[in-house]
Amino acid sequence: MFILNYMRSLTLKCTDKQYDVMEAWAKSESRTLANLLGLFIAEGVSCYGFSHEILIKKLENDRDQSQDKDSPQYYSDEEVTKLYEHLALQQL
Repeated sequence: MFILNYMRSLTLKCTDKQYDVMEAWAKSESRTLANLLGLFIAEGVSCYGFSHEILIKKLENDRDQSQDKDSPQYYSDEEVTKLYEHLALQQL
């Protein structure tokens, strides 16, 4: 007997900025975006930051222009939490 396993897809509505930051986050952990989102679902976004160090490089338009252009700047935990706090409501 031959059994096919079908995977279902989920659609997630988000802003361009939310997508870009999430993509940068996945890249910073050498993961695909789908893999990182799977981890979020399994662990929960709020729990993830407690058990993992989060280092997401800031997007160019979020960088503090008064600081050295070549020095890395990262989003704080509070900035990441605020960016996604209404993500669930965006799925309606």
